[in-house]
Amino acid sequence: MTIVAHLRAVTQIAGRFARDGRGNVAVIFALVLPLLIMITLGGVDISRASTVKMNLQDALDAATLAAARSQFVEDDEITEVGLASLRANLAPFQDITLDAGQTTFTLDTETGAVIANAVVSVRTLVANIVLPPYGEILDDRLPVRAHSEVLRSNNRIEVALVIDNTGSMSGAKLEATKAAAIDLINRLEAADSRSIEEDAIKISLVPFSQTVRVHQGGTNNAPNWVSNADNHTGSTGTYGIFSAGRGRLNLFQTLGTTWGGCIEARPQPFDIRDTPPSSGDQASMFVPYFAPDEPDRNDYPNHSTWWNWQYEGNNYLDDRRSGSNSSSPFASNQARRDEWFARVRNVNKYVSTSGLHTGFGPNRGCNLQPVIRLTDQYDTLRAAVDNMIATGNTNVPLGAMWGWHTLSPNAPFGDGLPYNAERLQKIIIIMTDGANVLGDTSSPNDSPYNGLGYIWQNRLGITSGNSSTRRDRMDDRLDHPTAGQEDLCGNMKDSGIEVYTVAVQVDSTAQTLLRRCATTVEDHYFPVDSASGIGAAFDRIAGRIENLRISR
Repeated sequence: MTIVAHLRAVTQIAGRFARDGRGNVAVIFALVLPLLIMITLGGVDISRASTVKMNLQDALDAATLAAARSQFVEDDEITEVGLASLRANLAPFQDITLDAGQTTFTLDTETGAVIANAVVSVRTLVANIVLPPYGEILDDRLPVRAHSEVLRSNNRIEVALVIDNTGSMSGAKLEATKAAAIDLINRLEAADSRSIEEDAIKISLVPFSQTVRVHQGGTNNAPNWVSNADNHTGSTGTYGIFSAGRGRLNLFQTLGTTWGGCIEARPQPFDIRDTPPSSGDQASMFVPYFAPDEPDRNDYPNHSTWWNWQYEGNNYLDDRRSGSNSSSPFASNQARRDEWFARVRNVNKYVSTSGLHTGFGPNRGCNLQPVIRLTDQYDTLRAAVDNMIATGNTNVPLGAMWGWHTLSPNAPFGDGLPYNAERLQKIIIIMTDGANVLGDTSSPNDSPYNGLGYIWQNRLGITSGNSSTRRDRMDDRLDHPTAGQEDLCGNMKDSGIEVYTVAVQVDSTAQTLLRRCATTVEDHYFPVDSASGIGAAFDRIAGRIENLRISR
């Protein structure tokens, strides 16, 4: 109701009293008229104070949220942040005066809540003007109070950063990714510092390309979840690399070198499951990445007829064989193929040699930054991100699976809290700029050695196929398009893991794959058109992870 309406109402009441001829009514009217006017017109001030309170509440809620988002834990520092925000929020309201002396922001160290109380004063315009004596007696300013609480999240958060380190990431994309990842780590470190929970936030880092370097390496005394058995899957048998059983770590030892720390994918279905490794089931164990010596072209008796035939680059041993059909200058292609495989698989050729490195040798392709297990050592994480390099081809399922391993309470690491722990959220962020690749070559191997071994080892359920077929099989392991088919993304989500995907300049097929993999398309899938957009995607993810809420 407007001031004019209030005055009209009072006038009408006064008129009725004035027209009443009874003396006692006139006397009573004379006595109560000032009070009646004050009560009626004072309602204007009360209505105005109610509006001010709503504005103050909104401003205080925003200021309390800003104070809670800060890294501070001391009341004076929290108050400084809160007051600055509150003053800025109240600036548009010129007739409101903040009483800073009665405005407080404090941290409840038991609950983690930032508690704010604010007082402003509002000048009582109508009552002070119409009835000055009453204004002087009752004070000409009306105090208005508000209260707000923001609960700093007391959830525990485990985050796996799974970052594409393939060759296509070189240059601006990798540099932008490093900056974005470090900024996310910084924000989560600040969130951790203001939490009342011990170890509130932990982060792991999984750089990946065609393999994952799960251990620092430099030793042949590997963890007990790494298999050195003669009979592990992929070493012997129809699809085995070697002609006879031999532990991979023993072969490194025989060569006079050490395991670089990279790993092969487990056979299906363990490649997409969180099943702990068991020596009782060798298929569940983790096999050291060992790039075999591949045939050279200089040690055939009739080398001029074999020259350049099916030559591959990872040649680091003399693999000549006496009595082989390599002595024939007229060998058929099948005979040459048989000879070639006999040389590839000959386990007896692995003897001590010199000059082995990641360019050639059993660790070829294992020059990635090692995995950083779940930790709150943020300097270690930042240094590891900064040391990432671009190399090799893309195997998203293998990288994502090791991201899951870092979050899991199960072996091989066992660093994660139990899946059903209270107030716990496990999060994986998968960032890639390319399609899954299992390359092909013109040699009988039909592919370079990688985290899936060779294509003929049947790790994908095929022993050959064009590049599209190979990609489809790798994509299906990550996220199968057919409902009900087991895949990695589904298994992670079924375990309660929140999945974010960041797709950087990928084709439509990869976009569809990563969109399906994400927990939700709206909030968890981030397509990026250029290197400059990587930071914005990570920034939005970091904002969601901070997970603050207002409680009044």
